[in-house]
Amino acid sequence: MAGAEVFVMDPDEVRKSVEILFAIESEVDAQASAIATSNADTAGPLKEAHTALGPALEAAGEWWQGERAFGFGSLLGDTGEYLAVCAEEAVEVDDYNAGAFASVAGDLYPERGNADLDARPDRQGP
Repeated sequence: MAGAEVFVMDPDEVRKSVEILFAIESEVDAQASAIATSNADTAGPLKEAHTALGPALEAAGEWWQGERAFGFGSLLGDTGEYLAVCAEEAVEVDDYNAGAFASVAGDLYPERGNADLDARPDRQGP
């Protein structure tokens, strides 16, 4: 790893990642909704015929949409929101923290063979 710059985010790259995460979140929601609707449509005649399969099929679609896909989509959205804030606010914080990370690690683990001293703001390389 190079110096402190490896911890610094390029805001434009982070914004691209946010857009991708939000697009995937939307696609997950759309596909899960389509699955639930399709299951409900298919379950209708089976429910009218008083089979056990009808309600089970409808419940499976609702579960998939409400529990599985919603949870996954929410994680994507939450991660995107976090990264959106980072893209706008965290670049200066990253510059500061990168030096702190290297300083603390260097102080706690001085025997580390590949310690990167040029990342420390209080020291320069060998």
